[in-house]
Amino acid sequence: MAGVKEKLVHADDFGGVMDAFFEHLGTDLRFLTNGVRIDERPLVGSLVPMAEQMAGRPLRLKEMKLLRLHEYRLTHGMLYFAGWLGVVLLFEDIGTGVLAMSESDLRGPTLYGRFKFVASERPAKPPN
Repeated sequence: MAGVKEKLVHADDFGGVMDAFFEHLGTDLRFLTNGVRIDERPLVGSLVPMAEQMAGRPLRLKEMKLLRLHEYRLTHGMLYFAGWLGVVLLFEDIGTGVLAMSESDLRGPTLYGRFKFVASERPAKPPN
């Protein structure tokens, strides 16, 4: 897992990040099903606009299923859009993830994007 995280932080080719994940862990059903299902709603507001930007058009989210693996501080899963599929990896300890998107018929290229979540303080009172 450390190698996948290292690639994510330093790689320019995010396809290599996903390849590393699937080569080492993505075919291990015990690993993939060992997580706890999480509430996806907090990530919808970030991942859907990113997916739309990558696809170059508005997308209709049909379903998102994410699992959290506590011991790795990793959230991973699938996004299903009308006509598109997405795979996401999010390393909580570094607040960084990667989204891979492809058309569901797999005719086009796979598109990749890295994202970063940054914690911010809430203002003591709303700004004027």
